[in-house]
Amino acid sequence: MDILSRRSRVYQARRDEIDAMTGGELLDEMIREPTLIRRPLILDGNRLIVGFDKKALAAIAANETEAG
Repeated sequence: MDILSRRSRVYQARRDEIDAMTGGELLDEMIREPTLIRRPLILDGNRLIVGFDKKALAAIAANETEAG
């Protein structure tokens, strides 16, 4: 699962620099530049859904409808 938004303007402008970062450096950069994070981020119980996933969102909606 990749939470880096390769479509963001920041990533496009600094691709080589960002691709060379370690995990910790990338995390620090995402804190400074939140547009580097793919959205939406949805936590459904223990499952993390990153980016727009129509099937996953439909499954969550169906579960919510059944539960309540």
